Amino acid sequence: MNNSIKQTQIILLVIIVVAGGKFLSLPGLVAKLAGRDSWVSMAIMFAVDFVCLAFILWSVYLNKGKSFDEILSDVLTPVGAKIVFLIYAFFFILRIMGGLLDTQELISSTLSVVTNWIAFILPVLFVAGFNVVRGVRNIGRVTQIFFGFIFASVVGILLLSLKNTDFSNLQPHFANGFDLVAKTALDVSFWFSDYIFILFLLGKITKTGWFSVKVSLAYLVGVTITLSLDVIFLCLFGNLAEFSSSALAKVSGFNLTGSVYGRIDWLFVMIWASSVIIKCTLFLWSATMALSYVFGIKNKKGYIILFALVGVLFVLLPLVLPIKNIIVNVFCLGVGKYVTIFVQYVIPLSMPLFTFLSNKKTNGGKNYAKQKTG
Repeated sequence: MNNSIKQTQIILLVIIVVAGGKFLSLPGLVAKLAGRDSWVSMAIMFAVDFVCLAFILWSVYLNKGKSFDEILSDVLTPVGAKIVFLIYAFFFILRIMGGLLDTQELISSTLSVVTNWIAFILPVLFVAGFNVVRGVRNIGRVTQIFFGFIFASVVGILLLSLKNTDFSNLQPHFANGFDLVAKTALDVSFWFSDYIFILFLLGKITKTGWFSVKVSLAYLVGVTITLSLDVIFLCLFGNLAEFSSSALAKVSGFNLTGSVYGRIDWLFVMIWASSVIIKCTLFLWSATMALSYVFGIKNKKGYIILFALVGVLFVLLPLVLPIKNIIVNVFCLGVGKYVTIFVQYVIPLSMPLFTFLSNKKTNGGKNYAKQKTG
């Protein structure tokens, strides 16, 4: 598994993961909770994420070449580190399932192609598995190839929608008070913190060429894209936005009625959907790495077996459990969000301290060895 990665690939991945998947069921859910101020709730979470990203980049700067598992093992003990990685794997798997279920619904509602879960997930798992086993470097290369097309599709969706956009639908602001907006931000926090994949690249990042600045700017580009799409969605549908299960499908259908270019929206939507697949593949790699740390797997054969077991979960769980309802009712609106917040926010905010303590432990051991030798 080749997990070395170029800075350019990390930068493009940041843009993809921030924007990818957040224009499916999330805008409708946030609109249902916060109404026309839902874009503010999303902006609040993006601001929180930006702070956490800054702390992760700080830890990258402090890091002396150690991997994520080594740092956590030094500070939290190996057992504590394994517990954290189990929660990370659980979080990533839920996020992937939610994203893929939304994508299946997008294809059905936009292309009118009705497909069952198994027929949809098996080809996706085959493509994702190939890239996961090859390593994150392969995911980065795929991102470089598709990024220009994905970015152009987003611009196309925005341009098709712009002429029908009624910005007065955003008013009045904070009609139900700011408290509701803030509470909604917390309730949908599960769908954010996409930056945490960078933690699994610790020790492999070359800290040159204004890396932190470039990643921060890439994050802001992803935020701008996402908020722009969400604002247009709200402006097009107003109070009806809360009844949308897939914002992109609704915007695509709306654009069809006012466009003279036929179903060019299909092309834009399907190209944009590839960003969700890339994001899910990256998260699947992160989940695989987290589980490999837990079970001590360090070879390609072990990764394949691990991925196969996770793949079985992806195929079977949505068939026997209402995964989307569980995500919304337990991990968004329920107590489950406090479990994932630990790995989404507490760990990233603690990483500079953890990295410092890990460096200190290593340096202390080296100094002791020198004194003993002397």
